[in-house]
Amino acid sequence: MKEILIKSEGSPSLLQDPKLGSAPLEFDVVQGEKVTRPHEEWYRKGYGTENVGPFLQSLMALSRPTRILEVGIGYTTPFLVEGLEKNDNILFDGNCDPNYFEKTYDPKMVIIDDYSLDMSESVAAVSQLEKTSKRVEVVRGKFQGRAEELERKYGKFDFVWFDCGGPPEYEEFMKEYWDICSEYVIFHFTYFKGQPNDNMDAILNNATGSAFRMDIVEPHKSRQGSLTMFRKVNAI
Repeated sequence: MKEILIKSEGSPSLLQDPKLGSAPLEFDVVQGEKVTRPHEEWYRKGYGTENVGPFLQSLMALSRPTRILEVGIGYTTPFLVEGLEKNDNILFDGNCDPNYFEKTYDPKMVIIDDYSLDMSESVAAVSQLEKTSKRVEVVRGKFQGRAEELERKYGKFDFVWFDCGGPPEYEEFMKEYWDICSEYVIFHFTYFKGQPNDNMDAILNNATGSAFRMDIVEPHKSRQGSLTMFRKVNAI
């Protein structure tokens, strides 16, 4: 079904196409015309990351990470890579710490995906990323069993986005990768219909040490509409 936008006044409702009888149309949100979005070739309907990609890019601009890890390519990928490149520039407005600039800023990003989903256009785009960016390494295959090698090559990762599989994969990631994550760790799909799901249980049951946590839930979505962010600290 095609996408349309709805301008909601009061309680939101589904628009219906008379040609389709009573079948409701899928929609994004809000202006009464065809949906347009950046990085359209990466977008997959129903994956729930149409707002997440821009959010992650903004978070990268704020936190300026040096080692980024993405597990599971998707609509977030071009925003993360773009954020990596944009961080080359800083606005000098009289509010910059001169001590910060004594260190060289040379960020790297690792993307891991086993290409198990049918995302041929995204796969082609990833191949193009590798050709155009010296800061991005794409690992084709499962994430399991790679943490030790990645830590030897890159050190710990201070910005991690995980969006891969279900509870078993979340548990495996936590057990293997949590200790090589040094600061921001963000997980997708941790709530279902407004309540923490099994992915969240897998995370919390395997988290060690101290970390601040924030959940973001999109109230209009039933499943792929939530994030859980951790910021790891030595002590709270």
